Amino acid sequence: MPNEKITKRAVDLASPTGKPYFLWDTELRGFGLKITPAGGKIYILQYRNGGRETRTQRYTIGTHGSPWTPLSARQEATRLLTLARQGCDPRAHARNRKIAATDLAFEDYVEFFMEKYLKPVWKDSWQEAYRILKRDVVPVFRLRPLPEITKADVKALLSGMDDRPASKRITYSVLNKLFNWAHQERDDISASPMSSLKAPRAVRGRDRHLTAEELASFLVATTEFSYPFGPLFRLLVSTLQRRTILASVTWLCLDLPQALWLQTEDVTKNDLSNFAPLNTMALHAIDALGEKNAGLLFTTTGRTPVSGFSKAKHALDEVMVRILRERAAARGDDLSDLTDEQVLPPWRYHDLRRTGASKLQAMGVPVEVTEEVLGHKTGTREGVAGVYNKYRYLPEKQAALAVWGEYLLELEISSLANEPRKKLIYNERLLQMTAESS
Repeated sequence: MPNEKITKRAVDLASPTGKPYFLWDTELRGFGLKITPAGGKIYILQYRNGGRETRTQRYTIGTHGSPWTPLSARQEATRLLTLARQGCDPRAHARNRKIAATDLAFEDYVEFFMEKYLKPVWKDSWQEAYRILKRDVVPVFRLRPLPEITKADVKALLSGMDDRPASKRITYSVLNKLFNWAHQERDDISASPMSSLKAPRAVRGRDRHLTAEELASFLVATTEFSYPFGPLFRLLVSTLQRRTILASVTWLCLDLPQALWLQTEDVTKNDLSNFAPLNTMALHAIDALGEKNAGLLFTTTGRTPVSGFSKAKHALDEVMVRILRERAAARGDDLSDLTDEQVLPPWRYHDLRRTGASKLQAMGVPVEVTEEVLGHKTGTREGVAGVYNKYRYLPEKQAALAVWGEYLLELEISSLANEPRKKLIYNERLLQMTAESS
């Protein structure tokens, strides 16, 4: 039975022989590695429940590989030895823990995690973390028992968010905290499935804006898509709202006579309720859906919000490239030597919001109104302003989105490759709307 510190190098060099043997750690007494004749490497712990007169017990921590590495196995062995010194048999404790956690559905555990950890510890940001779990993770793991969720499950979840790198990184962080808390502080699971899962790379700030010609091709392309994505795309660009909020909007949230969309605080990213104005383009897209009064606007099942945005985006890009080439040919421009990616550089759904915000600024819309249109939480809501400024700029938002909608409609029917010639000025539109309302 050789003795040396159990490190990754020591584990990698441990070779099988004709019979099982043990490698015992020289720093943590009782912590060891069992090497089987078949080459299996299993982390174990040998301990006593009491004094030297008690019988030696042996506990199997787990097989080398995710989630068990020399470091995580050593941490688990340290925890188990602490239990043993306190008079608690690690094997009995593990059996009780398994019984308690096996039926613990992930959805229920999120609520428990929110009450016991997020609220008291993440006092200023718990709502955002909770919203991310409910929006992006619970629909995937809803009834799965917490101990049954594996590293492969988490990787599949995060891979499905590749088109939302910022959300992917935040989701990783929140989920990692949940599993670590469940393991290290609550002892509800034997190990975190994320212990060896690398964090997504930091997201660089984006500055991608769609040009007028790209926006025109987008608008024309949307007319070639049927329900749900055709009208959804048009609402996405005309309202400048977030894709995730739009995907789950219900008919009960719409006040069509007043041309308003109510967003409750449980769905907005800034945790504030909001009235989003609906301009002419948005109302036309909603009218195309037919008359309904309940349920989701965009659904293929009748019960859950529409999904498949990545696939739809790929199809949208193909149509946009074709339209861009056709419009260029009509102008006498030759794009045959350009690749599709040169004709239409990569872009994301969120870039529509950035494009709209930039255009609103160019039209003279004040920055605080633009921020309200986008549903951002800014410094204008902090301190006294955050408490007493309940005005929320509804008339100004209506004027801003009206100008934006007029710009889009003119852009769609224009055959030009540059900006529409008509100048749409926000202040003039606001005065006009104010006069009409009075």
